[in-house]
Parts: sequence; structure tokens; C-alpha cells
Amino acid sequence: MNFSTAALFIGLSAVAGSYGWGMRGCKIGGEKGALLPGAFLGLLFAWFAPAETIRDHFWLITAAGALGMAFGGTETYGQTLGFVVSKKPPENYAKGMTGVLVKGALWFGIFGSVVGIALGAAAGERYRAGDIIVLLALFIPVKLLGTLIFNKPLDPSKNRYPKIYFSAGRQEEWGGLLLMLVSLVVLMAYRGDAFALWLCLAGVLSGSAGWFIGLSLFALANHPLNSGRYFYGPLQKKGYISGWKIMEFTLGAAGGLGISVCYVLKYELLRANLAPLKLGGALWNPLGGLSRPLSWAAFALFFVPMLQHLFYYLEKHRKGDQKRYHAAGAAFEWLEMPFLLCFPLALVLLGSVETARLVSFFLLFWVIVEMDFFERAAFEKSRWLWFVPLMGLAAAALACWALVPGSFTAWQTWLMYCVAYEFFELCWLVHESAKRNKAEHRPVYMLQMRRLSEPLVHLWFLLQIAALIIVGFFVLR
Repeated sequence: MNFSTAALFIGLSAVAGSYGWGMRGCKIGGEKGALLPGAFLGLLFAWFAPAETIRDHFWLITAAGALGMAFGGTETYGQTLGFVVSKKPPENYAKGMTGVLVKGALWFGIFGSVVGIALGAAAGERYRAGDIIVLLALFIPVKLLGTLIFNKPLDPSKNRYPKIYFSAGRQEEWGGLLLMLVSLVVLMAYRGDAFALWLCLAGVLSGSAGWFIGLSLFALANHPLNSGRYFYGPLQKKGYISGWKIMEFTLGAAGGLGISVCYVLKYELLRANLAPLKLGGALWNPLGGLSRPLSWAAFALFFVPMLQHLFYYLEKHRKGDQKRYHAAGAAFEWLEMPFLLCFPLALVLLGSVETARLVSFFLLFWVIVEMDFFERAAFEKSRWLWFVPLMGLAAAALACWALVPGSFTAWQTWLMYCVAYEFFELCWLVHESAKRNKAEHRPVYMLQMRRLSEPLVHLWFLLQIAALIIVGFFVLR
């Protein structure tokens, strides 16, 4: 990779990671929100790979990136940040900063590992089908074991906490992520995948560094300096600066930057991994004819965790046993890991292009539908106005996936990532503003943001989107 191409790739990765992570904190949290930054980076890693076959089937690495980043979304970190930013001087700087260093390392380390394995598996000579099946089958018990070892007991009412604990009262899961990362490292080392190990290390370092820098900038935004002045100037003093968003933008940029720099530095290792593709040309696909029906099974399983919305809806309207309904909804939410992440990721790593196409476009859009229609608008009088465009576009994406094998080009996928999330987020902000203005007897058309910082946040989003679309137009078409 020459210098200009490397600089373009690294710059795009930093901006895409920053936008994806910023949007995750703005629109959709948890595992589903983390799909976006992972997909952005995965698409770039595929497009700049030294093998035309990978570029032609970019969906595989895009989907692996999305799902690989999503695992860290189970982690809680709000209270961890609070140890650093809630007071001045900080309540417990060492605990808060150590906590985010650990969580950032695990989150991005798992992402780097999964993408590295996906690139190593594509050529079909390094990994075996059994490796992938055993790894993903063990992910859930390994995560439960790690949580049990490192994050239990937890009973604040009895003052019982784990020995290493980075929150005030929430259940942490970093121990589970730690053992998941260890299992990935063991597999990569066993198969001698040096490139994937380097990506893992880059994820660990850049995730930690990104959160350290981001949290430091967040703390500066929350309080005046010792001199009484404000680090971000008059805008901060007047409440127009969002420290939380600065942290997320910084974390995403650092993660994208660090892993892409490693990608460039270890490009020859990747070239060696993908060398067999230049001879045979075909991607590894041990599933054979089972790939298509299994991708339909993955599609069906996407909707099982969504049943939580039904229970939450019933909970709102029922005067009976609320705890029972909430427990049932939480149980379906727990099913996100096996059905939304592990099963489709296993198919993707086994070369199912059909599943990868389904994840990289339909699933990335479907999480918007879940958030805006099944959560936000579930009790709105205007919910059916949301239903038509959201479900209509989701149905169109599904039809293209099922009927048009060549659909979802890299440019179309990139454009959806850039536009769809922010477009529907702005629609919701306008809707909320109009409703609030009507209740307060102001003109409905006057846009009233919930927080003073929101205009600057969305202006920054729009600038990032413009940069990503303009550069992507010339690079990805």
C-alpha cells in the first residue's frame, strides 16, 4: 500500500470510527448501536485489502466488523465515567480511569480479533470449520464463566462487591469479555495468525488510549479549570458543549486510527494470508449449499430478542405482575448474544456471503426500525407515520437481499450508514420538538432542542457525513 492510499485509508477509518461511535451514543445503545462503527471499519478493511476477491465480497468483513464490535456493547460504563467526571476533584480518578482502560481494551481488542480472523479465514487455508464452530459455541459459557469469576458477587444492599469493581452499583461484565478475548487469542495463536494477533493488540491499545483521551476531554468539559476559565471557552460556559459526545467522538476516532495504522504496517502479513485467493479466487465456504437456508435461519432468529418489546408494551398496560413481565422481556433481551451475534457471526466466518449481506445492510437498518418504531414511537399517536417509511425500507432491503444477489454495493452500503441513522434521528428530534412546542403553546415549527449542546453535536455529525460521502463517492464506486 503506497503512502497516499495508506493516508486516505487511515483518515477515512478515523472519521468513520468517530461518526459511528458518536451516533451509537446518540441513537442506539448496547450491542445493536455498536454494529455501526464496526461495520464502517469492516467495510474499509475489506475495500483496501490486497485481494480483489475480498473487495468483491466486502460484505463478509463488513459483517464481521459489525458483529465483532457489538460484543462489547454489553458492557456498562456510565458509572465508571462518573468516578472521573461527576465531581471536581474526581470522586475516584484511579478507579474510573482504570475501568475505562480495561473496558476499552476488551471492546476494541475483541473487534480487532474478529476482523483479523475473518480476513485470515477467507482464504480457507489457516482456520478449520471446527475452529469457528467451537469458538462461537463456547462464547456464551465462557462469557458467563468470566462474569461469575470476576464480576460476582454483587449485592449493594449487603455491601457485597467483586474484588475488582469499576462501578457504583451496576452489574459489570468485563470479566466475561476478558475470557472471550483470551479464547480468541488462543485460537489465533494456535493457528499462527500473526496478522490477526497484531490487529487484536492494536485494538487493545487504541481502545484504551481512545477512552483515556476521550474521558480526559470529557472531564475538562464538565468543570471549569482551577483558574475559573473554561477549557472550551464561552460555548462551554453557556452549556453548548457536550463532554459525553466529545468523549465518544474521540474514542471512535482513536479506535479507527489505531487499528487502521496497524493494518497498514502489517499489510504484507495480510497479503500472505490472502495469497491463496489469487490462485483459486474462490472464498472459503465449508457450508456449501447450506449457506442460503442457514442465512434464512439467521434472519428468523434476529426477531426473537425483539419480543422484549412486546413484553414491555404489555407491562405498560397491565396492572398485574409487572416484575414477571419485565423478567420475561429481559430474558428475550439476553437472547441477543446467541441469536443476534454468535450464530450469524459463525456463518459469516464460515464464508456465508448471504448471511454477511443480510447483516451488513438489513440488520444495520433493522436496528433503526426497532429503536424508532418499536421503542420510541410505540405509544405515540403518530406511530403509524413512522411505520410506513421504516418498515417499507426494511422490506425493500430484505427483498433486495432475497431476490437480487448483486444488490448492496459498497457505495450503497456506505451511503446507508452515513445517511439513515442521522436522518431518522433528526426526524425524531423535530417530532419531539413539535410535540413539546404544542404542549407549551409555542409555534409547532420552532425547533426546540432538548439540550443546548444538541445543535453543535448534529452540526458536527453533518460535517462528518459530508466528508464521508464526498470521499466515499470517489473511493467506493
